[in-house]
Amino acid sequence: TFLGIPAFAFANDYSFIHIYIGAILGRYLIATIVIPRIYNKGLTLYSIMAGQDSALGGARITALIYSITKLLAIGVRLYAGSILVSEFFDVNIIVALLIITVITFFYTLIGGLKAVVRTDLLQSLIFVGGGVAAHYIIPDVSGHSWSELMGMASAAGKTTIFSLDHWQSFAIGVGGGVLFDLCTHGVDQDFTQRLMGAKSAKTAQFSIFFSSFFSILVGLLFLGIGSLLWSHFQLNELPTDLKSDKIFAYFIQEFFPSPLKGLMLAGVLAATMSTLDSTINALSSVLWSEIWPNRDIHKIKKYMIIDTLIITSLLLLVAIVASQSEGILVLGLKIASWSGGLLAALFFSQLVWQSWCRTILNSRNVIGAYLFNLAGVSLNTYVVEGPWQFNVYYGMLFSIVFLKLLGTKRA
Repeated sequence: TFLGIPAFAFANDYSFIHIYIGAILGRYLIATIVIPRIYNKGLTLYSIMAGQDSALGGARITALIYSITKLLAIGVRLYAGSILVSEFFDVNIIVALLIITVITFFYTLIGGLKAVVRTDLLQSLIFVGGGVAAHYIIPDVSGHSWSELMGMASAAGKTTIFSLDHWQSFAIGVGGGVLFDLCTHGVDQDFTQRLMGAKSAKTAQFSIFFSSFFSILVGLLFLGIGSLLWSHFQLNELPTDLKSDKIFAYFIQEFFPSPLKGLMLAGVLAATMSTLDSTINALSSVLWSEIWPNRDIHKIKKYMIIDTLIITSLLLLVAIVASQSEGILVLGLKIASWSGGLLAALFFSQLVWQSWCRTILNSRNVIGAYLFNLAGVSLNTYVVEGPWQFNVYYGMLFSIVFLKLLGTKRA
């Protein structure tokens, strides 16, 4: 959000907001379908899916697939958050990554999910405050009013949300956003752990649905930063070798006054840590419950440290690799679409469509459904050449076909 969305608007327009519009329906489905079936039912989403089949290995394979995909997707976001830290302290990107991961590692280890939720609340206020401040500072630095800069961007089509000439883009974004958001927020332990940790199911339902409207406002706030930066650099020289992903970080480092550089650094750290801490906590839960279960409960503190250290190290490794690529925002979302369809198919087959498509959640069925999911994603990517947002539709459809036709059904 903090760096990727301004970069998207700088290079394109406001069409990214289409995904957030589709998320309204996606989060309504989470509130009405997902939450009643998972709240107060178990430790992790995947153990709830498995139910009485938990000893058959399907939950472990599901958790492994989820964990690998999550490590890749969040590792990319960790790199995104390290960009400004690297610029601010004038250090190597790896040093910046280490600073963020070490700090997040310790407070997540010490405080668990409570630390995640409480720090996320404060961090959200900080990074939104940083976004608001940028709308004041960029025009001040540029020497042109906010309305002049936004007017330039608007005249060039950089603030377009919907156009009759590009209605397909709107349909793809909104349509893709519905199931994509259901996959990222409804069948992802990272987000469902927060919903399951709410004081009541009604509180969880209220928060997930109305968060979609808050997301739209935050998205527009940071898309606006991209517009302001685009207009500014139409009037001023931009380094030719600068990646679009680094455009906001470059502006902060070069032009923001020192006190406000600190605010923006706090903002990007808040955005990054709020993503990283919840991922570490979610993957730790999955590792303890599904991937590496039946350990000595009396040594839980020792295993908490080991699990958190392993997960944090893997995220750091992925971030280092991601630092060599461009397009971090879309890359991170594409990775999430590789397994989202499978997780949605397993959830619906196990907990929603039991009478029509319930299968035994064993290793064979999960692996088979995942291979079909990948076939669907590959069909959309390489044959149909459709939008990446539809990967989850193809993946879910192909997974359901496997589970319906080839899965081992209950007697």
